[in-house]
Amino acid sequence: MFLLHAGFLLLRQHNLHHHASVYPRNEKLFMVCFSFAEGPLAWALIVWRCSLVFNSMDKIVSVFIHLLPGLVYFTIRWWDPVFLEAMHPEGTVQRASWPYVESKSHLWTWLFFVPLFAYSIWQVLYFLIVNVLRRQRLLRDPEVMTSYRELSKKAQKANNLWWRLSGLLGDQNRLFMYILLQAIFTVATMALTVPIFLSYNMHVVFQILKVSASVWNGGNFLLKVMPQQVILKEKKKTEMHHIEKPRDQSALENSMKADNSSAIFES
Repeated sequence: MFLLHAGFLLLRQHNLHHHASVYPRNEKLFMVCFSFAEGPLAWALIVWRCSLVFNSMDKIVSVFIHLLPGLVYFTIRWWDPVFLEAMHPEGTVQRASWPYVESKSHLWTWLFFVPLFAYSIWQVLYFLIVNVLRRQRLLRDPEVMTSYRELSKKAQKANNLWWRLSGLLGDQNRLFMYILLQAIFTVATMALTVPIFLSYNMHVVFQILKVSASVWNGGNFLLKVMPQQVILKEKKKTEMHHIEKPRDQSALENSMKADNSSAIFES
């Protein structure tokens, strides 16, 4: 969802890292990037149960996509010496609190309202392109994956809370419910970036929570889901074997009857 936003801005900030006039002194750009990385992108790791499974490249990539941007901004926010030096007011010895604002309105503007506005633009453009301009293409080919199709497919397969919530207004309104739930999720997770940004302890706990959730989900997948998949696969294989065996026997009997008929006819 926010991969393009967070990834682009993260690369942009690193490209500007050596230009002191732009970064890291550009606190507004930093806070917008922070909101993307530690907002919806990070919380998707928990909500959508991303699993750290080392024998699955797809799952590893998914975990790293959602986890690493937040870890980068956690390191920059609290431990990066270049960043901390840039945040020192001139003439002071000890590290000062940052950003230098008397009220939290500045924080809410750049950690919540501006990123939310950017998300809203992205969501509207995505909806117009996918569900309006490309609608006929999607109707012709159900195999084409969109974010809605991918997430709803996983939710339906797991029959989880999100699938049940999206069906409150009926199957015909699942897309509308998906957009509504997505909006609520985005607003809530972006709002949480403000206290996370201000508290080192809360930020540490959040990092532990993200890593623990991915490890727990990975262990659950290896110990519960994979054995069930193996059992189901073996069950299907056994059923297919039982189906094919009578067919082979019937074919053999028909062949023997045909041979007997040929022998009688020849005699």
